[in-house]
Amino acid sequence: MDPPFPSLTSVWHNAPYAAISPHLPELSASGKTVIITGAGTGIGQATALAFARAGAANIVLIGRKEEALRATQELLDCASSVHAVSITNEAAIIEVAVSIGTWDIMILAAGTVSKGPMRETSVDEWWQNFETNVKGTMIATNAFLPTANPVSSAVVAFTSAVFMPAAMLNGLSGYVSSKLTLIKVMEFLAAENPSVFAAAMHPGMVDTANFRASGADASQLPMDSIDLPAEFAVWLTSPEAAFLNGRFVMANWDVEELKAKADKIQSGTLLTSGVNGWPFSPN
Repeated sequence: MDPPFPSLTSVWHNAPYAAISPHLPELSASGKTVIITGAGTGIGQATALAFARAGAANIVLIGRKEEALRATQELLDCASSVHAVSITNEAAIIEVAVSIGTWDIMILAAGTVSKGPMRETSVDEWWQNFETNVKGTMIATNAFLPTANPVSSAVVAFTSAVFMPAAMLNGLSGYVSSKLTLIKVMEFLAAENPSVFAAAMHPGMVDTANFRASGADASQLPMDSIDLPAEFAVWLTSPEAAFLNGRFVMANWDVEELKAKADKIQSGTLLTSGVNGWPFSPN
């Protein structure tokens, strides 16, 4: 379909397609340990299934609700483990990291969303977006980085809606601000850790619990298959996507067109966060 939003690629995807199929040999996760937070439901669960299709050797499922994680585990045909802990519980996450040992890929799909104008929202409720979406990311990366594959590892954090004007996102100041911060966090993670690929990924418009909590109306938006971001995450953590290190990317964008723009993306600040229009042209 034609892109419903300004797009880096002329082709816009709403569902999985051949170039991001987990069954492609070049996207294989064979022998790899994959960590997924928020793995009990929604996109986190779909992503676990996508990496299983890609041949992952071991999938680590992290989330707050053990019952949901067990349900995901039952769908997998590879080795897996369940860890019912909150991403904001530093001591518990460190324990998980120690128990898992060396890993290759980490997908940070856990997140929270609160809705309401800033002047009508309590500070604690507003700040919970940062506690989960930003602090939770720092806790996970700090806990797991010491045991990352020393040769090559990948971290992908899910973000959302940051490209849209604030006027179109009334009531989502805490959520969107935290997700914008997450992009910069991934940039620093990439810059400070040469052996780690890090990127922020917009998963698209998927009907999940957080999507509904945001107040969005699926009947008014170009909705996407839940398998699109799941399979895109497999591609994004493969060698094919290495040029997106430290960048923001949307799961809807066509990967063949993205690869054709690799030199342009790597040569400057494209797909990084900052002040719109910088560096400025005096003309």
